[in-house]
Amino acid sequence: MHELPLLLFTLLLQGSVGITLWLALLPARGTPPRSGLLLAFIMASLGLLASTLHMGYPLNALNALRHIASSWLSREIVFASLYLGALGLCTLLALWRKPGGGWLLPVAALFGVIDVFCMAQIYINTAVIAWQHLNTLILFAGTTGIVGSVYAALSAPDIRRRRITLAVMVVALVVLIRLLAQPLWMGALSASPQIVTLPHNPLAAFEKLRTLSILSWAVSAAGMIIFGLGGIRKAKKLLLAGSGLLLLAEIGLRFIFFSIG
Repeated sequence: MHELPLLLFTLLLQGSVGITLWLALLPARGTPPRSGLLLAFIMASLGLLASTLHMGYPLNALNALRHIASSWLSREIVFASLYLGALGLCTLLALWRKPGGGWLLPVAALFGVIDVFCMAQIYINTAVIAWQHLNTLILFAGTTGIVGSVYAALSAPDIRRRRITLAVMVVALVVLIRLLAQPLWMGALSASPQIVTLPHNPLAAFEKLRTLSILSWAVSAAGMIIFGLGGIRKAKKLLLAGSGLLLLAEIGLRFIFFSIG
């Protein structure tokens, strides 16, 4: 798949932001959890590395910084850099057990959230009609919420902690909002002036992937249910199984997103 670098970039960076956001919101004594920070930083670094594989000349990315006032791509590059820099510094402070990470972590999370928004706007404002919908933002933000919630639930030191209940609620809300957005998105595709937009027949492109789409949504719904049962029953194995299904569904949905564009 020629869009594999973008698939990896968007999934890894949005997932990293989700973990960082949860770390910033969860109460912690002293320095933030080192393992969580390191995981988020590695994911973001690998995501940005994957994005360079999509570029014919990666150094040309510096030219995008000239158009920050008018280009969502320029803004995305700036906030991705700010996010990685703030997260990297926060991670180093935590690894060295130095103070300062506590106030820097919310800053990194804010940069990350803004970056996810800019990332969605890049695709919403392209000539690809299949991406010109609020569904794109819902998809990207949903990945942030799901991956962050999976981390929060699985990393909880005590299975009875309230963070698991909150994580289950976030996952359920994300999946339900996505499902509700699908009819609106499909309706927008059907009503689009397909002669003057790209791709010329997005519905046909989507139809070819209908089986994968149904399977991905089924896996997502199953993951939500099993993840929820794991939270209700305080069962770590169910949480793990539900998490695996949720992450698998994210890959499938993102594959469809880039394939129909």
